[in-house]
Amino acid sequence: MDTQHISLPGQWVVIVKPYLTAEVMQREHLLKLDNMTEDNNIPFNVQVGQKFDLPELKGYSARFDDDTKAELERMPEVLSIEPEQLYSRCQLQTDAPWGLGRISARATLGAPPYQYRYRDDAAGAGTVAYVIDTGINDRHVEFEGRAIKGPIFVSDGSASPEDILGHGTHVAGTIASRAYGVAKKANVVGVKVFSDRTGFAQTSDIIKALNWVVDNVNVRGIKGRAVVNMSLGGGPSPALDGAVASTVRHGVVVCVAAGNRRDLQAEAMSPAREPLAITVGASDRNDAFANFSSFGKMVDIVGPGVDILSCWIGGPDPLRATKEISGTSMGNDSTCGWRCLLPSE
Repeated sequence: MDTQHISLPGQWVVIVKPYLTAEVMQREHLLKLDNMTEDNNIPFNVQVGQKFDLPELKGYSARFDDDTKAELERMPEVLSIEPEQLYSRCQLQTDAPWGLGRISARATLGAPPYQYRYRDDAAGAGTVAYVIDTGINDRHVEFEGRAIKGPIFVSDGSASPEDILGHGTHVAGTIASRAYGVAKKANVVGVKVFSDRTGFAQTSDIIKALNWVVDNVNVRGIKGRAVVNMSLGGGPSPALDGAVASTVRHGVVVCVAAGNRRDLQAEAMSPAREPLAITVGASDRNDAFANFSSFGKMVDIVGPGVDILSCWIGGPDPLRATKEISGTSMGNDSTCGWRCLLPSE
């Protein structure tokens, strides 16, 4: 799916100044919203959605009109207000998979069969990849019990616990599955942010997912052994970029897709434009930029992204389903898997 710039009318992401703790924001700022009225004593209508409390980014999503927005912008504790946006999966439809063969070979690939060289005694053991995506088919045999479903952050209420779109399962498979994965002993947590109904993810839901990841990494004590995969993209968002930066500063590596817009450089899209993220483009079998891949100075690395075989959903045997798809998502996934190998080396 191409990265698009889509804003939701009347829906906003409010970032407050970092000195406001979650408790103070709830007790003072949000209470102030409840009591705020217009000149004619009619209450403003503010419907608060997600609340987030990252180490360096605090705020919430809400529905309100332009008059209310103007009032909020005059509050001293409000840092910024931006439109709620929709983000898409960086996917295109379409022996070892060629992508695995490529990342373990110095030279351009020749004809198949391909070989993937890795250390079986390490292979990402002890690391955790958080896949912020469409969910995960955690019962797929290729995960060997190392994949679990995490929480769901989908504001439109349409999300089931299952991955019905397949993208998150494919992503997780390229990171950590037995036959198709780079880090074959890494653990995977599927954090669902994409709506089953629309196929898109909202800014505030993605930020809330990052907030949960940071908290979960803290609880589990796995700083330095956790990686976030975000194979998604959309319009520029200072709030989303800030959430990614806060996550990285907290000790969690974040790998993001550059985007599937060859007509746009990565610096025009979030989260690809965030300097602290590892931004990944897609290459083909000839080591050239894939003809759909975004590029530019924010692209840190490229990974195999054309006709990548990995785990899937549905079909006659959903526990063994596979599919080939293309996109900067796929390049990002192999990079995320490669990053899982480093702590175990």
